[in-house]
Amino acid sequence: MAGFGKTKEMQEQLADEAAPPHARKDPFAALEAEMSVMNNQTGHTFTALVGHENTGKSAVTTAAYRIYVEKCIAEGITPKEFWGLDFDGGLLANKSAFHSDLDGIRCWEPYVYMQEDRTAVNFPETHNRIMRILQYAVKNHENLWGLIVTGLDQYDAICINNMRIFDLGLAKDGISASDNRGIGADAKRVECQWDWSIRKNRFHQLTTLCSGLVKRGVKVFLETHLTQSNQTDDRNLGLSGWRPAWEKTTGALVFQIINFEREDVRNEDGLLTQQRFTATYEKSKTDASLQGQRRTLLVTEVGKSPVWYGLKELDEGIL
Repeated sequence: MAGFGKTKEMQEQLADEAAPPHARKDPFAALEAEMSVMNNQTGHTFTALVGHENTGKSAVTTAAYRIYVEKCIAEGITPKEFWGLDFDGGLLANKSAFHSDLDGIRCWEPYVYMQEDRTAVNFPETHNRIMRILQYAVKNHENLWGLIVTGLDQYDAICINNMRIFDLGLAKDGISASDNRGIGADAKRVECQWDWSIRKNRFHQLTTLCSGLVKRGVKVFLETHLTQSNQTDDRNLGLSGWRPAWEKTTGALVFQIINFEREDVRNEDGLLTQQRFTATYEKSKTDASLQGQRRTLLVTEVGKSPVWYGLKELDEGIL
């Protein structure tokens, strides 16, 4: 009968754990267990990579991941994986060209495509798939070195289309939804400014899950492009006439913002002789000494081999 008593005790313990907090024998037991491991939390890399196309945004992350993998192998440690929610395909292209030997780089396809329709993308199912991938990442955070979202501006477009088509019923499909003026037969304007909070709420489902990954020690990178702007405030990140293509409060959520640029050098005849790729820390919440610092990432010159420098702080794991 001793075994029966032990089984009964285990059943009571399981029932207590399954009960709502106010009904447990010790309602604070779970919090005490959680607090005991808080000192092991290490998350502080939540970085926005901002710049025009072909400026090295994704490249610095894969180069840093390679350094991490090589260090793990040298120390006899199994390296963690680097996942990408690859909206613009930039991560997959970079992996194929330069890191095809790194099996730990996983490029997730975020889109769900239509089978029979005049539009390519199933917007509500795409949003649902994005949530499932990120929720799966949170569940498997212990196996992740990092996660990058490439083409965050494309995700914003998914949120806007879902808002116009399905949340507000203002357009028939993704093509009609592009009629912001509402002059076509299949589309109407967003009349109430408050309705845009739906798009904002949809957008930040992604950043909330990404923040959850950061809190669990995963490096998270949000990569986006630039869009033209007439704004004069700090949302431009010092870029005259340009601003990041994302929901406008995103910059306040990340810990680091890095602006990527490419400078073309031409000779007297106007021929391109050199390209210099640089990264500037526009925001550094975790290291004030980086604020405003500029780094040279890559130099290409006609007739010479490219010289890659990378992003020192990311390569060394101190960002």
